[in-house]
Amino acid sequence: MPPRIAFEETTHDFGRAAQGAPVSHTYPFHNAGGLDLTIDNVRASCACTVTTPSSRVLHPGDDATIVVSLDTSRDVGRKTRTISVYSNDPAQPVTTLSLVGDVEAELAADPPALYVGHLRRNQVAQNEVRLLKREGVAVGSVEESGKVVDASLRTTPTGARLRIAIKPDAPPGRFKDTVTVRTNSTRQPTLTIPVVGVVDAAASGQAAELPE
Repeated sequence: MPPRIAFEETTHDFGRAAQGAPVSHTYPFHNAGGLDLTIDNVRASCACTVTTPSSRVLHPGDDATIVVSLDTSRDVGRKTRTISVYSNDPAQPVTTLSLVGDVEAELAADPPALYVGHLRRNQVAQNEVRLLKREGVAVGSVEESGKVVDASLRTTPTGARLRIAIKPDAPPGRFKDTVTVRTNSTRQPTLTIPVVGVVDAAASGQAAELPE
């Protein structure tokens, strides 16, 4: 009888978790076959931490576990993370484990980081950052970390939008600034958004108007 990998479950729903809270789950499995089972590789398709068995060889009847930990600090909304387990089970050489659930945040940025590409001085990025907030959370001041980015907020019925422009005296070249949004939330008083791009050395352009 060949080796056979048998998990107690391959999908786990962790329910709801606050953004930044650690999420971890243990997937027990055993060798239900008649020959040694070898775990060749375990590969995560996400920013997960995977703890594999101390021994990659399981004799018939042996038990083991795989522990998956998820960093939710940059997640929001419904999320599905998958982990691929490669073994010498001839009937199922790859087993997919899934970790699903909802990550809730007082305030979240969509996208969480903004790449603006190439912009001239005074030019406004064509993409905005949407700020999604829970009821009762108010957005306050906006602060920029560097000498390149100018940020401004405009409110919407469901949250706010962050508009990014390049300062008139911004130095040419690549940049990585951050924009910090302050809130009235005690659980999440600030939200930091990285902004990356290139300031072109060409003459200044007119600020581009974005659609309302």
